[in-house]
Amino acid sequence: MRDKFGSIVVLLIAVFCCKNCAGEYIKGGDNKAISNYEKMIFDNSTVQAELYNEYKETTIKIAGIPMKTYKFRYHFDIDGNNYEGEHTFNTDLPKTNKLTVYYLKTDPNFNLVDPKGELKKEKGKNTSNSSLYWAIGWGIFSLMGLLSVIDQFKKKPEAETEIEPAE
Repeated sequence: MRDKFGSIVVLLIAVFCCKNCAGEYIKGGDNKAISNYEKMIFDNSTVQAELYNEYKETTIKIAGIPMKTYKFRYHFDIDGNNYEGEHTFNTDLPKTNKLTVYYLKTDPNFNLVDPKGELKKEKGKNTSNSSLYWAIGWGIFSLMGLLSVIDQFKKKPEAETEIEPAE
């Protein structure tokens, strides 16, 4: 019975992953974000933000080599209003507490350090087939799992035979 339950759980997880990957492929890049990134770059709306002193250091190991990232929050003023954001440095700690930040003129709450990089990522979602390939892979795995579950339910439980003690 445990094998059947485990197989059903694995099947449901595979179907869920297939559905998510297919949905991601169909959705593609976020057109509103793409538009906002393009406006920020075109307007060249930048401001000098100040980093807060506190930051979060995260260490991950890739192929046994430790890699550190540093997540900082920052703040800046535009027309007397204070805005905040966050940025993760993938290299060393910054040398100064100043940071050039791009912001959307119509909504400065939408701000970031590298709109060109984010624009490239979002546009890449519109042209990349990797989500489709993952969806196909998960779909094939789901079908194999479904066949396995059906096979397990078709099998009849083996009858237990009693062995008579020798006289």
